[in-house]
Parts: sequence; structure tokens; C-alpha cells
Amino acid sequence: MFTNSLLRTSLMACVLGSLSLHHGAWAEPHTHTGNRGNAGQPLSFSAEQVAHGAQIYATTCAACHGPDLAGGHDVPDLGPYFTTRWASTPLDRLASAVSHAAPLMPPQDTAALVAFILHHNGVTSASNAPLPMEEARLANIRFPAPAPPTTSGNPHGR
Repeated sequence: MFTNSLLRTSLMACVLGSLSLHHGAWAEPHTHTGNRGNAGQPLSFSAEQVAHGAQIYATTCAACHGPDLAGGHDVPDLGPYFTTRWASTPLDRLASAVSHAAPLMPPQDTAALVAFILHHNGVTSASNAPLPMEEARLANIRFPAPAPPTTSGNPHGR
């Protein structure tokens, strides 16, 4: 049982690490200003999904990615740099990466884990409606792009 859990955790780290590095170079962290992807479709997830995703993360992912999603020496963070790399990517790709890393995880757990990662990274939900579990529906929702940083507290960059 422990070996199975350790194997799944290691696989998840490898898959998320390789996929997240594929989406872009390291960049400055940003915050999210809304809950809409590039297509303007509202992003919703429920508080129950976030709580369930937090439990899954604590038991399955935190050993490698850390309790604060900061990553480690060989494991990517799931925070600011992660969100920058995944910005504007359809959520079905993230759900697919999670399900490939933990193939025995049911779709509702995958959706909960994605909801937790979104929430942890400052994405606000448009409502308390659950994030869909179906890949076809997730394909129409994009990971929100972070807001561009302002310089010296001046929104006009002067």
C-alpha cells in the first residue's frame, strides 16, 4: 500500500513537472484578477470540491510538492510559476496530467484537486457550482491568466 502511494506520488510529480515546464519559461509570479479564462467563460468550483481537493493533496501530493505547494529540489511548485506556465491552457489538459499521474483517481477527485489548485492560487469562483468532471466540458474552460504586474505601484508604469 505504501509503495503504491509512493509510486503514484512520484509519477504525479514527474508528469506535472514535465508538462508544466513544457508550457513556458520561468517568469515573475502574478496574481489573478478574475475568474475568466481567455474565452471569457466563467470558472466555477464549489467550496466542497476545494475542501475535498485539499484532503487529496495532503495525502497524495504534499509529500513531494510540499504542504504549501512550493515544490522542492526535483519537484515543481504548484503555485505562482505553475500558474504562469499553465495560463490560458484548457483545464482538460491539467485534469489529464493529474489523472495520468494518479490513474486510479476517480474523475470527481481529479476535479476536486484541480479546484483546490485553482483556489490555492487565488482564482475566485464565479459561483459555488462544482467544476465539471467531464473532459469535454473542461476543454472549454481555460486556466485563468495572471494579471500583469504593475511597476512601482503605478498601474500606468510611469
